[in-house]
Amino acid sequence: MDIDKLSQEEAEKCIGAAASGDLVLLDVRTDDEWGVGRAKGAIHFKLSRLEAGELPDLPKDAKICTYCAAGGRAETAKNILTANGFLNVKNFGGLRDWKLAGGEIEK
Repeated sequence: MDIDKLSQEEAEKCIGAAASGDLVLLDVRTDDEWGVGRAKGAIHFKLSRLEAGELPDLPKDAKICTYCAAGGRAETAKNILTANGFLNVKNFGGLRDWKLAGGEIEK
C-alpha cells in the first residue's frame, strides 16, 4: 500500500487548522497508544471501529486529518472515510510526523 502523507508545509498548515478548530484531527491508534500520548486536540477513533463499519459523527464535508504511529493505519482510515463519502480527508502520517512538524503532544 502506498502511503500518501502530508508534506512538511501541509503538515504545518494542518497543525494550525487543528489548533483553530478548522480541521478535525482523527487519531486511529489503539487505546494503549492513545493513553501514552496524543496530538493536542485530537479525537480518538480507533481504526478497528472504522474497519467494523462504524463511522465518526462528523459532517461529510469536514476537513479531517488522520494519523496513527507511522502513517499506514492512517492511510487505511483515510481510504475508508473517503469510500464512505467523506470529502476532505488527508493522511497526516504518524505521531512522530506531528512532533517533527511542531505539533504539541498531550497526555
